[in-house]
Amino acid sequence: MSSELQEGIYYRAEPTIGKSFCVVSLRAENVTQINEIGITIHRIWKILANLKNGITSDLNVDSLHRKGGNLTVLIAYGYELFKIPGSQKQRPATFDNIWNFKLPNSDGGGPILDGAGLSYGTMTSTNHLLTDHVLFQFIADNEFFTSRAVIEVLKELRRLGKNRGTAPLRITGLYSGFQRADHRNWLGFHDGVSNIKSQERPNVISIDSRYLSSRDRWTLNGTYLAFLRIAINLEKWEDTSVTDQEILVGRDKLTGCPLISVDKNGKPRKDGRCPVPGTSEIIDPGNEYFREHPPYGVGGQDNILQYSHIGRSRPTDQVPIWDKKSYRIFRQGFEFLTSSSEEPGLIAGLNFVSFQNSPERLFRALSYRPTASQGQHSIGVLPNLDRFMYVLAAGLFFVPPKVQGELFPGVQIFFSDRELRNLSKNHEQKY
Repeated sequence: MSSELQEGIYYRAEPTIGKSFCVVSLRAENVTQINEIGITIHRIWKILANLKNGITSDLNVDSLHRKGGNLTVLIAYGYELFKIPGSQKQRPATFDNIWNFKLPNSDGGGPILDGAGLSYGTMTSTNHLLTDHVLFQFIADNEFFTSRAVIEVLKELRRLGKNRGTAPLRITGLYSGFQRADHRNWLGFHDGVSNIKSQERPNVISIDSRYLSSRDRWTLNGTYLAFLRIAINLEKWEDTSVTDQEILVGRDKLTGCPLISVDKNGKPRKDGRCPVPGTSEIIDPGNEYFREHPPYGVGGQDNILQYSHIGRSRPTDQVPIWDKKSYRIFRQGFEFLTSSSEEPGLIAGLNFVSFQNSPERLFRALSYRPTASQGQHSIGVLPNLDRFMYVLAAGLFFVPPKVQGELFPGVQIFFSDRELRNLSKNHEQKY
């Protein structure tokens, strides 16, 4: 049977990504065998399939009033799922615990992984995503459609709880966000303009046969999803001069054009050809060339820009893009704004979502540090955006491929061949 990437990974030009995003994490509750979870997911998956056509479980409205909102649904599984009794598949070899996020310190804070600049917030002492079993990602035109998907999952879990005393899964976390219409982030800079070329993205995202043992052949054309809920210290950022902000990011703030050098007086210099005549920002057609990693060292202090956000997240190397040792990952970002009990009463930040064919690729990218010689600048130390950010939650999940004819992605984890045949014959199997 043929397999392919699940929907919800917008690596092609069409369809365009929706404006509203949500992930919901779930954990097994009083489960003795993994097939109990599989049956629950099967029921939820059918409900969500109908929901994409505007049909809810309790309102089979007329077709004229059905609203789908271009909802996409992706399902992924956590590291701990494969430990549940009855699992029909071993945890993929590349899904190794050495390529996973660290626990936060018991009193809060601590690095999310060794060698990375990003750390947990000082008030973050737990991270449920490290032990959750199932993750749903919903993306749609607006918040109504992603929120409705969450409610439909909740309603089905409640129905199952009534029938058996406790539902096999319970919701442990929900994180939502949105894409800004101006293609900028809360830092004020353009975001997502320097991503991988469309034709190269499958080489980064899809698990291919190069690193697969016969045991893991079932994961072919799957991927790994990393999710980080990153808060931004806007007060600290706004107190930083625009000049220093630009050097930290590696772009001109107004136009989005890449910086190519910093002069001896600490003033950044952008590529003079950008933006092209008749345009004003990097996102305008005609400026595609300038969205990539710029050529550093055209006069001035080359080493400073090596440590900029672009320099660190888009290092130039000779490693083929399909190689798991490449630093390239494919990401989809969504901003968020939520209330907080801490001053100033709000938290603004980024829902960082990336897809890669190996966790090793992601962790190499997150812990990458340039080898350029040390340089000094007016802010005192080498540029590093991490000082303005802290992590609220982080998790890594295996995303199985979509296999033609299967009941839902990853069904092979939960059922034996015999159980699958019976389940396929009886879609309404009861507990």
